[in-house]
This record gives sequence, structure tokens and C-alpha cells, in this order.
Amino acid sequence: MPVSAGGEAADTEGLSADRQDAPAGRATSTLRHRLLIGLAFVVLIGAIGGAASIWLAPHLWFDEPSCSSEVRDPKRGGCIASLLIPDIAVTITATVRLSPNGDTLLLGGPLRNDNSKVILAGFDVAERRETWRTPLNNFGPDVRVAVSAAGNKAAAWGAAGVRVLDLPNRTPVITVPAEVLGDRLLFDVAFSEDGNAILTGDASRRRSFRLAGNASKSSPAPGFDPADGCRPRGHVGQSNLGSVRSRDGKIVVLLLTVMPGAPVQVGRSAPSNELSATICGTNSVGILVGPAGWEDVTALFASFSPKNDRLAVVYAAKMPNGAWRTLIDVWDARGPMQRLASFPIRGSVGYRIGWSHDARRLAAIRTTNDGINALIYAIP
Repeated sequence: MPVSAGGEAADTEGLSADRQDAPAGRATSTLRHRLLIGLAFVVLIGAIGGAASIWLAPHLWFDEPSCSSEVRDPKRGGCIASLLIPDIAVTITATVRLSPNGDTLLLGGPLRNDNSKVILAGFDVAERRETWRTPLNNFGPDVRVAVSAAGNKAAAWGAAGVRVLDLPNRTPVITVPAEVLGDRLLFDVAFSEDGNAILTGDASRRRSFRLAGNASKSSPAPGFDPADGCRPRGHVGQSNLGSVRSRDGKIVVLLLTVMPGAPVQVGRSAPSNELSATICGTNSVGILVGPAGWEDVTALFASFSPKNDRLAVVYAAKMPNGAWRTLIDVWDARGPMQRLASFPIRGSVGYRIGWSHDARRLAAIRTTNDGINALIYAIP
């Protein structure tokens, strides 16, 4: 049957239209497919980002101010220097000390590559480098340090007892063996005001050892003479047991904690005789808690400044990823307790803090996955 040219033309146009619609349909379908894939990808990325933000939230929200030579807000203080501790394993229960004017940091511990060798070292804060070290043979891993008010003597103490060195030559002055000290050593050794004696022991057995003469002889420390009907208990100067007494015996500060044996514990009662013994013989008592936003932390350690006018409290808690965060709270201990500054720190500090004699500088040793470094803070 013949087909007209017009009809052929019409059929050809229809065939062309069908051929044109097919690619357009496929393109629309491909576009939709791509849009669905893109939407799913966006949702997946959002889910991953949400999970990551939950996991990283403590890192993102946790604000650790950087260290600089100048403090941004002198009224709040801040970190002024960070020093790398390359090869000394400063144990978590060691303590450190700054020189009287805060320009030298003294710390000690075993060498990382040979833990049989224990040393005491000095670091120049301004130059951020170690300037000297001296061996502490047969000492033990925990090295705790005190410096005299004149800066001419340092005391290192640990499991082997107390060793007093002359500075800057590091020549021996006196050694008080552990068997002489008995359980008087505990956490604190301090120099007398004139620098001619060391004071050590808890509140009930605080003793003074003269640097000249027989190191085994001691006498009651000033301010800790036994009183009738009062048998004081608790650590003096520095403590990890929920209470700390000033070195002049006049102030006791209680820290709310969950640790057994503390005189005041969170969520439980304790025998009243423990609290009575903790505060007896003092003129004033303070109870401290961490600042807002740190309700989950535990008070680990507290240290009075050499003149008993300031107190530093170390709080710590684990973050969801297993890393540690630390807060150091600094209080004015003259009269009513007043918070002077709070320093958040990434990592673990433990007991590793130390004052300058004028309490205008505070050192903290912290451990992170990157290693060990010392942070030096200016206190307002």
C-alpha cells in the first residue's frame, strides 16, 4: 500500500521524537540516581560527623590556653612557658619545685633509657632547657623536691630518705635515712625559715632536723607542739588524702572526695573522730570544691605554697576517649578562701606540681601521648 510522502514524513518525525525522548528519560533517571546517591552520601557523612563530634566533644569543648611569655589577663594569670622533659621519667607521684624567683625548675626521676639511674635536674625557664643534673644513687623512682627560701639549698626525698644539697654546686649537706624518719616522711619536706633545718612528718609527728650535727636527732617542729586533749592527724604541706594542713599548723583545708579514708567523703558518712582529729589544733577550716563545669572531677592532690598563703588543688577525670584532663585550682589562703585562678590542662598531672617561694609562679608536669612537658604558670 502506497504511503504518501506526507505520511512518511509524519512517521519519521514521530520516530525522531521517540528517539529524542529516550535519552532524556535516561538522563532524568541518571540524575535522580545521582541525587539519591549524593543524598545518601551526605547523610552518611553527617552521621559520621555526628558520631565524631560526640566522641571528640571533650576535645573540642575543652579549652586549654596556650603558653606565652606574656599573660593575656594578669588578673587571672596563665601559662607563660612550656618546657619539654626529654629523657627524665618524672613519676606521677613525684613533686617538683621552682627556685625562689621562679626562674629555675627542679625535678627528678629515673632516666627513660635506664631506670636504674635516678637524677635531680635543673631547667632554665626562660631558655626552656636543662642546665644541670646530678645523680641520686640508690634513691628510688619517686623524687620529691623542696628549695630553701634563699635558693641556696635543695632537698630531694623519696624511699631512701632525705638528701639535702648545696646549690649551685650540688654538694651534699646532709642525709636523713628512711629508717630514721620512719613514717614521718610522707609527702612533705620543707626548709625552716632560716634554711638551717628541714621539717617533715604528718600533723601528729611533725619534726625538725638541723642541717648541722647529727642527722638522726630531731625536735618538735614549730607550731606542732602536742596539746592536751588534741591528737591531730593528716598530712602537712602537701596531701593526697582529702585534707591538708598548712606548714605552720594554723589552717586545715578539706577536699570533698570519693577516696576512702578522707575525713569528708561524697555520698557517704565518715566517723566524726576522724574529722575532729583532722581539724584539731587549727585556727580555721576551709572546704573546697571544683568550679562549675568540673563536677565530674576528683581532687587528687593539694599543696600549700612555702609561706602558706596560697593553695593549689589538682583535680582530674578521664574523657570518653580514655585520655585524661586536669584542672589546677589556685586559692588565696589568707583569711577567707578565695579562688585566684583555674588552669585546665590536657593530660595527666597527678601530684607533679611545685611553687616558687613567693607563690607567684606554679609549675605542673603533665603527660600526654606526645610525651612529658612542664607548664609554668603566673599566678595573679
